[in-house]
Amino acid sequence: MKRADLPSLYALLAENKWNMEMSYLECDFHTDPSGLTVVVKDNGELILLKTMAFRPLTLRFQKCILFPQKRINRSIRSLSDSTEDIRYEIRPLKRADLPSLYALLAENKWNMEMSYLECVFNTDPTGLVVVVKDNGEVIGHNGILAHSDTIASSGMNVVKDEYRKLGIGKQMFRDVMKVMGDRNVGGTSLSNRITFYAQFGWTIKSYTFHYNQGPVNPEFIADAPEGDFEIVSARDIKFDDVIAYDSEIHTVPRPVYISNWAEHQLANTYVALKSGRVVGYGVVRPSDVGYKMYPLYADDPKIAKALFCRLTSHIPAGHDLIFTQPIDNDQANAMVAGNKLTSYLSMTRLYNKWNIPVDIKRVYSVSTTEYGII
Repeated sequence: MKRADLPSLYALLAENKWNMEMSYLECDFHTDPSGLTVVVKDNGELILLKTMAFRPLTLRFQKCILFPQKRINRSIRSLSDSTEDIRYEIRPLKRADLPSLYALLAENKWNMEMSYLECVFNTDPTGLVVVVKDNGEVIGHNGILAHSDTIASSGMNVVKDEYRKLGIGKQMFRDVMKVMGDRNVGGTSLSNRITFYAQFGWTIKSYTFHYNQGPVNPEFIADAPEGDFEIVSARDIKFDDVIAYDSEIHTVPRPVYISNWAEHQLANTYVALKSGRVVGYGVVRPSDVGYKMYPLYADDPKIAKALFCRLTSHIPAGHDLIFTQPIDNDQANAMVAGNKLTSYLSMTRLYNKWNIPVDIKRVYSVSTTEYGII
C-alpha cells in the first residue's frame, strides 16, 4: 500500500460503515506499512485491503509519534573506494531488513539481540534508516527513536568495516539529522568519538556509564535484604505504575518502549513495592552473550540489592551478567565491585539542545545503551 492510497482506503472503510478515522490509518501506515496490501482496479479504484495475519504482536501502541514532513527519503548514491564503484541507497528501515541488520551488528561484535531490534522497530520505525548496496547487502544503520514531540534518542550508528573510510557514516547521520527537526536528541559516544558528534551539534555531556560483564558472585547474593518492601512479578501489578515510576527517574514518559522491553515474553521483570507504591524495578533478559539486567532502578541500595538477587535467580549457571552502571552512582559501583564484574567499555551520553535531568542515585543499571535516555 502507498501513502497515496490512504484517502481511497478511508472512503472504502466509510462506505462499509467502519468507524475508522483518517488519523488512525496514518498512524498504522507510519508504524509499519510493509504488511499492508490493497487491491486496485485498473481504473484506480481501491476495492480491498489486506493485512498480514502473521505481523508480529506489538505490545503497546498508546501513541504514534511521527516525524511530520521530514521523513527519510530514498536516495541512491555512488562513490568509489579506488578499486570499484559502489552504488548504495539510504532508505527507511523495513521490518524485512532486521535479520540483515542483526547480522551486520553481530559481524561488528555488537551484543545486540534480535528481540531488541524488534523492540525498537515496534516502538517507532519512522526515524530508522539503513544503507543498502545495489545487491541488497545492508552495510550501515543509524536512526532516532522518538520519545515525545520534543525528545528523541539516536542509536546504533554502524557501518560495515570496509566502507567506513568512504563517508557513508557521515552522510547517513546527516540524513537522520533532517528528521530530528527541533527535537532534543540524545546519543551515546565513546570518548574518542565525542568530537565527531560535536560537529553535528551534540556538545552537551550528561552522564558516563561503564559496561560490565561476568558471573554473579554467589557470596554477594547469598543473603537477600529484607525490609518494609516486597518484591513481586510485574505480571501481578498494573504495569502503568511501573511506567509512572520509570518516568520519575528521567522525567520523560516512554510507555511504548518500556512496555515492549519489559513485558516481552523473554523478560523477567520484578517490581519493589512499599505500601503498594513502586519503589524500584528491574528486568533481566537473555542476550546473544550473557543476560542483560536492563534496567535496575531503586529508591535505595537495600531495595536495589533485593531486586538484584531476585533477578539474578533467572541467570543459569555458567552464564554472564551484563550490567551497565552510571559511574556517578557509588552504590552501583559497589555492586559491580561486589560481583567482581569486568568493566570493558565506557560511554558518555550527549545531547544537542539541553541535558535531561536523571536521578542517577536511583539508577543502578541503565535500561539500554542505545535508543534510550537512561
